[in-house]
Amino acid sequence: MPPPPSAPPRSGPPPAAPRRRRTSRWRVPGAAAIVGALVLAGIVAVVLFPEALDLDQRSPFVQVVAFRPQLAAVALVVAALAALGAWRRAASGLLVVALAVGVAGGAGVVDTAPRAVGSASVDDTSDGIVVLALNTYQGDADPDALADLVRDRDPDLISLPEARGDLRRRLESRLDEGQGGSGYRSYSADDADDASGMTVFVRSSLGRPSVTQDRAGTYPAIVVDLPRSAPGVASGLRFVADHPRSPRPGDTYGWVRDVGRLAQWCDADRPTVIAGDMNATADHVLFRSSTANCTDAGAATGDGLVGTWPSWAPGFLGAQIDHVLVTGGPQPRGFEVVGVAGTDHRAVLARLGPG
Repeated sequence: MPPPPSAPPRSGPPPAAPRRRRTSRWRVPGAAAIVGALVLAGIVAVVLFPEALDLDQRSPFVQVVAFRPQLAAVALVVAALAALGAWRRAASGLLVVALAVGVAGGAGVVDTAPRAVGSASVDDTSDGIVVLALNTYQGDADPDALADLVRDRDPDLISLPEARGDLRRRLESRLDEGQGGSGYRSYSADDADDASGMTVFVRSSLGRPSVTQDRAGTYPAIVVDLPRSAPGVASGLRFVADHPRSPRPGDTYGWVRDVGRLAQWCDADRPTVIAGDMNATADHVLFRSSTANCTDAGAATGDGLVGTWPSWAPGFLGAQIDHVLVTGGPQPRGFEVVGVAGTDHRAVLARLGPG
């Protein structure tokens, strides 16, 4: 049998392929994404602003708040990355997260930014005095490096928390004119805690001051009342070398008490300079309220975000817990953070001038 005839070829264009339905790159986030974003934003907000829930005087929030500027910056970076991921992957839930975290992080940055605008170095003392403060970490600071810093910057008033033992003796032999040194008179206070020693040096040209110890806090403070006017600053100047207790995990009572006591110096009706390791930053509400009548030299001159502890971390990652505070007339004219070998803190130097 002959084969069946083949179908004649079809003429015209081929049939069109079925169209795919285009889906939107964006979709409304589900309830789970929104709830997750809100929870994450809430966590970020509590970490950055625990004072809103009265948690800022408890562990671990006391310790965490000391690094608020860095955490706020991290939150902003996370938010930016989440937003970028949302744009590229059409994950609208991530965008919600980015917006929520970004708002919380941005509030933290805005809260800390004024302390980082501008800078003024300690380079001229013709119209005032220079104050130096350094926690020497149980006397482990290098005495030669510290003595060199004193000779180089020529401070008038020096506060050295935790300076005792061999470090104190070696510094006195170099600086105290009554013990073979030159240019200064030294005063000290010790306590049962080996880490609690305080040493103060006062430039001899300021006269022989009246010196007392305040032992109401955890560690002794040294109070120096100058007998004459400090050059270009104020008459009757009081210098307080203080060292509040650090906030310890599970035990912040001593920290709350000691930091709260700073108010007695800031609220005094006289020219006063308070210098030392305050174990608190400007982000701690307790520190801000206790020193409300004082001016922080670091924050006032634009170096309030340079970390003084721990010294092994870059300055932008550390916490500024060492301060020079002034009230009653003197005004900050410059502020610097300087490394010193042997201690986990950096030194702070402040130049103070007339108000």
